[in-house]
Amino acid sequence: MEQNRIERAPTLGARLQKCADFVREGKKLADIGTDHGYVPACLLQSGKIPFAVAVDVHKGPLESAMNNASRCGVADKMHFVCGDGLHGVLPDEAEDIVIAGMGGELIARLLEKCPWVKNGVNLVLQPMTKWDVLRKWLYANGFEVKKELACTEGQFAYSVMQAVYTGKTPSYECDDRYLQFGFVKPEGEGKEYIARQAKRIFVAGSGMMKSEDKKELGERLVKLAQSELDRL
Repeated sequence: MEQNRIERAPTLGARLQKCADFVREGKKLADIGTDHGYVPACLLQSGKIPFAVAVDVHKGPLESAMNNASRCGVADKMHFVCGDGLHGVLPDEAEDIVIAGMGGELIARLLEKCPWVKNGVNLVLQPMTKWDVLRKWLYANGFEVKKELACTEGQFAYSVMQAVYTGKTPSYECDDRYLQFGFVKPEGEGKEYIARQAKRIFVAGSGMMKSEDKKELGERLVKLAQSELDRL
């Protein structure tokens, strides 16, 4: 009888690869909203990490993650949790946490519910929307963004940030420019990210200017967007 063959882990897309790059070598990982479990499977198979917890709120994706882990020969190095956010993950199971593919507001809520993320955990965060809400929450709650890079995948551009709790107000300013663009630099893929972000906030700001109570913010955003586009 032919033995089950170990398959090579799937190649990650640009967005998830950027998240994987931010995970520290030799550290235990919790992948929140793991979907098919591609990030932990790749990192475990490559030997970059020794253990991973894969978490998803839906049973279907989690079963897919379990099947993928088995095919890749890494299931014995993983713990699978069907749950909401970090509920069900023990503090000693995760030194690095990836939360990708969710709205910034939801990511902030998940972090707020888990006090042990303040214990030196390396946070790798990739918001799909409400990036300004997440950046503001991190700043206001003593988390410092150490690094932020952009990537493009198809017609979309994303930013991935690396943050850690310090308990202090970060030394950088939490102004409109930071909230909308973070630390992404206008070079390489960052240029595309800034261009797309600027166009988004220009449209949003123009809409706000039609409302009396949001007019001032709208004017600031339109001015910021124009300034960023002029610099590119």
